[in-house]
Amino acid sequence: MLRPIAFSLGALLVAVPAFAADADLETTITEPSGVDVYQSATWSVTVDNVGTRHANSVDLEILLPETGTSPTVHVMGDLSNIDAACSQVGTTLSCALGRIRKNESVTVSFDIALPASSGPLVIEADATTTTSESNTANNIDSVTATLGTIGVSFTAPFDAINEHCTGTSLTSFYECELYPSSITSHEVTFNANGSITFTNPAAPPGYTGTWSSSAADQLSFTYFNNGTPVAVFDGVGVDTGCWEGVTDFLNGWVAPYRVCVQ
Repeated sequence: MLRPIAFSLGALLVAVPAFAADADLETTITEPSGVDVYQSATWSVTVDNVGTRHANSVDLEILLPETGTSPTVHVMGDLSNIDAACSQVGTTLSCALGRIRKNESVTVSFDIALPASSGPLVIEADATTTTSESNTANNIDSVTATLGTIGVSFTAPFDAINEHCTGTSLTSFYECELYPSSITSHEVTFNANGSITFTNPAAPPGYTGTWSSSAADQLSFTYFNNGTPVAVFDGVGVDTGCWEGVTDFLNGWVAPYRVCVQ
């Protein structure tokens, strides 16, 4: 005999999880293009909320390149025109962006003139919010500046003055200029045969030098003591009359140099 089957409606109900709305901040740094060393240009940082919830109390920290000076560390470059939403604290720009609604964005900007440097000049930005986020991996962006150099006008032989300061972690003559009393100089002649004559002051006995230039914006030289290399310089053109770079003394000490045609 056939019997009807009883169904319980409750047995067919399946629990469906509630959709969780979260903010999702995405930070993007935009580097200006076609910028040379020491040329002021505008950088911008954009924070997008690509999430499904408004992001409250958004803060943005922009870390600027730092000098290797000690004990005081400075921004490696001349900073100006800082966005009104931001304030400078040491080598960092702290920006209060407030609420960023979902699918909206906020952009801040600043100008900086970056010097020639033997080390990378990195700008990093990190956004945070008090609202829960579904993804924090895209909150940070980092860009290493790309700077053009300038051809120097010269015909060998030519006289030059070498200005410099000395340290252990320095990467730019800009750091010397922050402390003008640390700068000393000597004068040389770059001879047409690739040798260097030390003119003022005269070189100690056994002290010689050689130089080369593969392009107008490149200058290299080596100083020798009785035939042994004691200082190696590689520089780039920073204007039409000067190169800048770091001289390595091969003993842990370095000296940022500015070499200018006289």
